[in-house]
Amino acid sequence: MRVTAKTIAKQLNMSPATVDRVLHNRGGVKPKTVNKVLAKAEELNYTPNKSASFLAKKKLVKVAFVLPEYPEYFWKEIERGIDNALEDITDYGFHVDIKKTSHTIEHQLETVHTIINSGEYDGMVICPKDGVSLTNIIESAVNNDFPIFTFNNDSPESGRISYVGANYYDAGKLAGDLASKFTGESKRFAIIIDEADTYQMKQKRKGFEAFTLENGDVDFVKLLRLDNQSMSASLEKVRQNIADVDSVYVACGALAEVAEQVKQMESNKPVLIGHDLNDAVYHQLQEDIVTATICQDPHYQGSLAVRLAFNYLMLDKLPEKEDNVVKLEIVTKGNAKYYLN
Repeated sequence: MRVTAKTIAKQLNMSPATVDRVLHNRGGVKPKTVNKVLAKAEELNYTPNKSASFLAKKKLVKVAFVLPEYPEYFWKEIERGIDNALEDITDYGFHVDIKKTSHTIEHQLETVHTIINSGEYDGMVICPKDGVSLTNIIESAVNNDFPIFTFNNDSPESGRISYVGANYYDAGKLAGDLASKFTGESKRFAIIIDEADTYQMKQKRKGFEAFTLENGDVDFVKLLRLDNQSMSASLEKVRQNIADVDSVYVACGALAEVAEQVKQMESNKPVLIGHDLNDAVYHQLQEDIVTATICQDPHYQGSLAVRLAFNYLMLDKLPEKEDNVVKLEIVTKGNAKYYLN
């Protein structure tokens, strides 16, 4: 049985990330810890797993990517990033199956259980619909040598191998900053979330509300929810509830749909801030219905998620960082053309 960084970490009761840093001489580890790791590595006859080893063995690895169906335009960009990353590595025996789940956590839980219990896969990369519901499942899988990575939405308490995506608390604060800067003296705000209220959504809301607390000139922040099951009626109700606000922050993936409601308002159209970009949002920016949108490079998220899983499963290389945070970019009418694919 080959000795790996995880073997050494288990024997020393250390984190695999610390052992990996020592074995790859990345620094940031106390000398006493370095000596312990190196001594144990020598005792166990550890030898680095060079990148050529898996080529010689013709190792085959199959990974499931679990992602939501909605919003479709965003996940198409994620898939494009996955496909581009695979172009360079599929010849090495690394295979990805994309599994799309509906908006319900029940469907995603069923899919996750099926993947883990099937015995067909060597690992999973998932955008958890609900990080809390999946915490124990992910933790149990990782502890039983079935590695799971998260991306776009996180389950930080689960012990997942790594996360790729935005810092959504910062995203919420940025949205609050934009809303404040684009409005006048009156600052009556609304946040729109969907019924799932995921970890991502909670972080955006906390960040937005934190900004308003730090800037005492905000009059109020109204929380509104969209129901994916009855979207049309839900959107109409939202339109009625934003008649008295100066700025709306769409924290979920319904920016284009909310913008259509704002467009129908006869007067007092609020400043509209949201996330991501598609054809509809692009045209709404040009029509001054959407004021700004915050982008998070979904193509890069998909590509990096593949690379991290490949390195871990085929090269026995732990991610250098557990949280791989993508940069947030503000897109307005003036620069939107550079972000539309």
